[in-house]
Amino acid sequence: MSTFSTEQTPAGTLLTDRLELAEMTAAEVDALIVGDRCEHWAPDFPQLVDEDAAQQYFQAGLLGPRAGTFGARIIREHQGPAIGTIGFLGPPVDGIVEVTYNIAPSRRGLGFATEALIALSRFALEQPGVERVVAYTDVANEASMSLLLTAGFMPSDSTGPDLAFVLHSTSQLPDGDS
Repeated sequence: MSTFSTEQTPAGTLLTDRLELAEMTAAEVDALIVGDRCEHWAPDFPQLVDEDAAQQYFQAGLLGPRAGTFGARIIREHQGPAIGTIGFLGPPVDGIVEVTYNIAPSRRGLGFATEALIALSRFALEQPGVERVVAYTDVANEASMSLLLTAGFMPSDSTGPDLAFVLHSTSQLPDGDS
């Protein structure tokens, strides 16, 4: 379901069965930050959360080539529109990377978020210095909790108000190997 390949793919792009997770272009970053739309985006993308995330990624220097492995990505359907965002909030700290994600409302419930999260998590765990992938969600966000559990993340202790979910190895992934 969520295997990815780099065959005939631009550098930095991950492919799944149905998706491309591509590094954001400068034009996409600019459009997200100022709230403009690009013609190759789904009609209900971006959402305010995508715009806020782009601003955070920009301020943290996590966009474009200098972000490297742990930057932000646009989620696109193969041969189709951009439907969401996914990325890390920086390089690993003490072996941990934090992942964030969002899918356009019209594409929710179709498994796209799960597919993207599994692919990016697998990719992260294969990087030197990464021992765990963590994601946080609001206690009222049942859809996000369900997504994280479906993708193999396990609930963990959290020091803040949000719930923490952790992935320790690729063997936790639904289609994972050890």
